[in-house]
Amino acid sequence: MLALIFIAAVWLDPVQPTRSVAATYTLLIAYAAWCGFATVIAFRSWWYDFRLARLMHVIDIAIFTAATYMTESAFKEFSSPFIVFASFILIGASLRWGWRGVLWTALALVLLNFALGLLMHSLHLSIDPYRFSRRQGYTIGLAIMMLWLSTGGDRASAPRLPEPPGLPGLRHDAIMTTILDHARTVLGATGGAIALADGEEPWVEIMIASGGATRALRVGPGPLLTEIEISCRPTLFDGQRHRQLWLDTDGMVNHASERRVWHLATLCEVKEGLAASIGAARGPGQLLLWGIRGISPDDLPLLAQMTRDAEQALDREDVAMLARAREVSNLRNALARDLHDSVAQFLAGTLFRLEALRRWIREGNDPDTEIVAIKEALRREQAQMRRMIERLRLGEKGDRRTDLTEELGTLLEELGHHWAIETRLDAPPGPLLVPMDLAHEIRQITREAVANAVRHGRCRLIGVNLIQDDGTLKMIVSDDGSGFPADKAHATPRSISERVEALGGMLAIDNSARGVTLRIALPERTGA
Repeated sequence: MLALIFIAAVWLDPVQPTRSVAATYTLLIAYAAWCGFATVIAFRSWWYDFRLARLMHVIDIAIFTAATYMTESAFKEFSSPFIVFASFILIGASLRWGWRGVLWTALALVLLNFALGLLMHSLHLSIDPYRFSRRQGYTIGLAIMMLWLSTGGDRASAPRLPEPPGLPGLRHDAIMTTILDHARTVLGATGGAIALADGEEPWVEIMIASGGATRALRVGPGPLLTEIEISCRPTLFDGQRHRQLWLDTDGMVNHASERRVWHLATLCEVKEGLAASIGAARGPGQLLLWGIRGISPDDLPLLAQMTRDAEQALDREDVAMLARAREVSNLRNALARDLHDSVAQFLAGTLFRLEALRRWIREGNDPDTEIVAIKEALRREQAQMRRMIERLRLGEKGDRRTDLTEELGTLLEELGHHWAIETRLDAPPGPLLVPMDLAHEIRQITREAVANAVRHGRCRLIGVNLIQDDGTLKMIVSDDGSGFPADKAHATPRSISERVEALGGMLAIDNSARGVTLRIALPERTGA
């Protein structure tokens, strides 16, 4: 269109061209014909569009310089096509090669025009130095503006990847589907595939979307896995003709004519399309798109952005999945500790009481009192289990607090009856308010400590001492039992140590033949 406008502008101006009329029209008509031929090539083949770009650019610059010579004089000025032509050349360089292309093009235009001016002056041809210098200034000004614009960021920008549906950590397939749908929509592709290699297992997970159907499959070790493990830049490929254009880290498009088999494309029966590596934390992958109308090197920056978005989405999902797995693991461990320290130890104590009751009956004593006591203990334990289930179901809401002195006093009294021992609590005067979840953990620690002392140390007395010290709650549990056996002198109660560690506290154990003392220091947390 620019070539045709140039011809029309010269023809409509009665004083143009100022030199060699026949040569001027011949040159411009030949240039217009060449532009038409190049336009057909660009629409039909992205490969020749890229490979002939530099040749076309050189021809544009040459025609621009020649047109300046044929329309320049000391008396008539033909400036409009000059400005449009110069702008076109610089914009074309910016779109294809970025700021480097603008810089080299501007240097070529300025130097060629300067050489042309010297030549015309030396041949004593009519030239106005003022107008000539002004045009050089226009060219330099346009070049500076295009340099600024071409360094202002990415030349292409795609819409951000939408948030996939579902709960984070449980939507891996939904993310793969969203990536494919988004990429197909942005680039107008009729089909797409995404392949991800598991970093720990020797297989490749593939999802293929074509038309309105989506299917998933898994491929074992082979050439596809090897290909995916090798990183590739965003590439426009023609597998049948072995042509490739790829985008480097500087955003420049390069070409290659090597014989390469695209195994994912072969699996999808695709000969031409776009491909790029996905460097997710779980493992490498590849994104493939095909059936893009008007596919061109301009699609490569869009593909690069979409692969970056895909990597971030997959990595966020993996982080969420690990966090969810850790939460489940922590919940299982907490539930196991609670069941061990409450139900298991209570049942062990009940067996002790039933065995004692059996001996009591054999001796001819009335069992009613002890049976009633066991029934009351079972009711209390049932209520405790209901509270535990409710806590698991709803969690602790807000910053609810409870009086730890009262909680432990009641618990030690119950444990004393249950295990038939003497218990003692030493605490500061007045209520000792702590968060509900911390009170629960301390209750469970106390249950476990009492059960261990009775079952393994055969103690008769257990004392619990509570001390508040500048944001730290200190708890000392001592018994008069026989202590740990010699072969387990340095043993640590697993459940108690895990609870203390989870609470961010410290545990020290004093073991002797006169009993065991647990020294526990816990931070007083302010919320559940």
